[in-house]
Amino acid sequence: MNSSSEKCILAIDPIYRGLGWAVIEGGTRLVDWGVRNARQGNKNSVSLRRVAELIGRYEPDVVVVENCKAAGSRRCRRVERLIERIEGLASKKDIEVCKVSRAMLEEAFFHAEASTKHEIATVIARRFPALAVWVPPLRRTWMAEDYRDGIFDAVALGLTYFYLEEEERRAA
Repeated sequence: MNSSSEKCILAIDPIYRGLGWAVIEGGTRLVDWGVRNARQGNKNSVSLRRVAELIGRYEPDVVVVENCKAAGSRRCRRVERLIERIEGLASKKDIEVCKVSRAMLEEAFFHAEASTKHEIATVIARRFPALAVWVPPLRRTWMAEDYRDGIFDAVALGLTYFYLEEEERRAA
């Protein structure tokens, strides 16, 4: 396993249409990202197959997912089951799983004065300029969530993992 600063993580964000993901090395290098549409067939099965492909391709040290049991999580039961299956898949392959709560994510982005999804996406795009063209427009209350939000939510989960690791090192 790599040292914390060199770890490769696969961050997964299930969305209503399928799955957003990001692969980040060492907290500084965005290796890959994307959204997988899973409208046809069983969304969870299609998404889980994609996660298995990503694990096979990138061999991450850690899989990062949202902690659906934490306060503030508003995930539906289908997504909770998918995240449980992702955790099981990672465990079978002896890959560490990190569950990030909304509170942890907000703490990680607090220093950047970013609290909304759009503000967080903007901060992420500044850090990883390749994502700038993917930043969704500012969402209004009547608008559905943009599918590209899955990418930024996944990157935010991944960056939160590295933030928490750094905070743990500082405290030690």
